[in-house]
Amino acid sequence: MTYATALVLLDRFSAEEIAQRADRGMPRLVSAAMLQTAAAGGSMSGYTADEQASTASALAVVNQKLMDADSVIDGYLMARYTTPLAVVPRLVIGIACDLARYALYDDIATEQITQRHKDAVKMLEAISKGSINLGANDNNVPAQDLAAVNYSAPARTFTSAALEGY
Repeated sequence: MTYATALVLLDRFSAEEIAQRADRGMPRLVSAAMLQTAAAGGSMSGYTADEQASTASALAVVNQKLMDADSVIDGYLMARYTTPLAVVPRLVIGIACDLARYALYDDIATEQITQRHKDAVKMLEAISKGSINLGANDNNVPAQDLAAVNYSAPARTFTSAALEGY
């Protein structure tokens, strides 16, 4: 299981963009709708055999890039967390999508995509150093009960005894 699925990646970014980057064949046969259908496990019977094969190949590329992103994420997180994470925070899903999207562009990523990749790596570095907490237990140490209210106050200055006679 990956931290982000192909459907999540297609929803987070333009499905057309991901289809164009994942379809490595010429001519390009994979449309956004075809890739979304395949990622959802839907029926591809309305498409030609070549379209089905191209779509399966493109989906395999997307899934490979998502697994590569998982490996990078686990490499950073294993210093503080048991990986793979049993419960995946939204932050990690976003990081996985940014890493996979960058990888789909090979060496022609835009400035924005490159910056998102750099930001994702910086976030992973901060998580591994403990600057950012995912909310999961660090190395299986019991987490604090964040629902409890802690308060403290100084001793009362004006008590009944202190005010007696006024």
